[in-house]
Amino acid sequence: MKKERLTIAESEYHLLKDYLDKVGAKDAVHMACYNKLKSELAVADIISDENMPTDVVRLNSVVDMETPAGFFAGYQVVMPKDANPHKKKLSILTPMGSALIGYAKGDKVLWHFPGGEKMITIKNVYQDIASAEEANQG
Repeated sequence: MKKERLTIAESEYHLLKDYLDKVGAKDAVHMACYNKLKSELAVADIISDENMPTDVVRLNSVVDMETPAGFFAGYQVVMPKDANPHKKKLSILTPMGSALIGYAKGDKVLWHFPGGEKMITIKNVYQDIASAEEANQG
């Protein structure tokens, strides 16, 4: 990780805290993810929205990542109502979505998944789908 803590946009910090305070975990894996994200948010660097670095994963960011299962390009981190795994839209409340938020390009993130702890390397972060599609066509 480039820094010792997450970097979160102020508006997203409050939104995430509210969701995590209200949501119930489906199982032990989700509970572990929620608890880890809650503890990371408690010490996160909260930045004004207009000063957020462009290489940090935010809500609606598109991410290319390397995992033990391979390279995955063009996954967007979204609110639960917008999630659709078939369209590469990951809910912030899934293990993968909660693992990515607040981390930056180049970070290696150890996170808890149904198959155990796995290392994710964030290869690229795009703040909109058009930029991600353009970069991944070349």
